Amino acid sequence: MTALANSKTYANAQLDALRAAINARLTELAAGSDYAPRLNAAVAHSLLAPGKRFRPILCVLIAQEFGGSYDAALDAGCAAEMVHTASLILDDLPCMDDADLRRGLPTAHVKFDESTAILGAVALLNRAYGIIAKIEELHPQIKIDLTELLSRAVGSYGLIAGQIADLDNDNMQTDTAHVEQVNALKTGALFDYTILAASKICDLKHQQTESAAEFSRQIGLAFQLLDDLKDRVLSEAQAGKTIDRDIGKATLVALRGEDGAKTTLTQYMAAADRALLAMGVDETSPLRSAIAYQFKMPGGA
Repeated sequence: MTALANSKTYANAQLDALRAAINARLTELAAGSDYAPRLNAAVAHSLLAPGKRFRPILCVLIAQEFGGSYDAALDAGCAAEMVHTASLILDDLPCMDDADLRRGLPTAHVKFDESTAILGAVALLNRAYGIIAKIEELHPQIKIDLTELLSRAVGSYGLIAGQIADLDNDNMQTDTAHVEQVNALKTGALFDYTILAASKICDLKHQQTESAAEFSRQIGLAFQLLDDLKDRVLSEAQAGKTIDRDIGKATLVALRGEDGAKTTLTQYMAAADRALLAMGVDETSPLRSAIAYQFKMPGGA
């Protein structure tokens, strides 16, 4: 087991309190026009569904570790959660994975309809940029930097590129490097935004930022691999989402088998931990404990 997995568990009450603060802020930020009640309901259904809120938790805990603004990190993290939720709505559509269950609830297109689901995803993506623009604690240049980071994470260098690559990812003769690149785009890109946004909020030094980027890459790869393992070994009730959507896809689980994938996951986590420590994160940090908690089985994304 890695040092991350062995670190002392961050007090559940503290994590629950932070998650509650994130949920409360998401509720405030997601309020929409009175003229679009169906859209508002779809956004709330997807955004406020039970989730671990791992991305905003990472953003806030990194900020707390290095003396950054809590309020700025909270909003920057909530922007990431909105983009993440939008990506889940789109990923679940009939033209994508055609999933019926997400976070233990009917997916947006099942609960409402496809048109409302798509518009809800667009609304969430749009709102995320507005949140960054209104973070009062940040210098205008930092807000510009965060906007660029998020744009890259969402667009043809990130989630969108990763999604289309994933749709075509059925070549079982491919190699690990190709699968890792797909995973880095479709999952890792939003971690890049979250972690580098926190780094900018904290004004980390160049070497620390480089370590943060390496931490982001490794934790993003680990997160996607864990999700692929859950799809293979958990029931739908345990996962809280529709499973078996990776059948026929070239995932690391498919290429290496469950045991090989678990070994690779351990390697990713060890590399992430080394990068985290290189950033200057203390071995007893709540950040490391929160990561260890996130990577326990079972659980949802």
